[in-house]
Amino acid sequence: MTVVLGLDYGKRRIGIAVSDPSGTIASAWGCHRTPEDGAVAPFLSRIIAERGVTALVVGLPLTADGRNDELALRARALAEHLGAELSLPVHLVDERYSSQEADRWLRLGHTRRRDKGERDAVAAELILQQYLDSAARGEA
Repeated sequence: MTVVLGLDYGKRRIGIAVSDPSGTIASAWGCHRTPEDGAVAPFLSRIIAERGVTALVVGLPLTADGRNDELALRARALAEHLGAELSLPVHLVDERYSSQEADRWLRLGHTRRRDKGERDAVAAELILQQYLDSAARGEA
């Protein structure tokens, strides 16, 4: 059983996705909102315990040309913090354009207006699915 939690880091919200028990399919779970939901590590700790999560995937928002900017550095710091705080392996995944892809996915399948938290959760799902697919190919 390999349940993986995926995160789409943002300054105000962190989108959250979780894999199925086989570690094959990612599903949007929800969103952590700062500061309303409190510190992120205890918030995620509850999900980890409920779902039996064995690893984390954090989206790395590189610039279009592959460089680290302030947001990417913050995502790296979050990944390091969560790995230490939650005692889980953390994998970084290039997430360039995941939010735009989430917007496109939401437009294709749904006509009602969505909130930004849902967009972030779908972006986390896309990031996590990318990781799961690469792991299945032996690339992760």
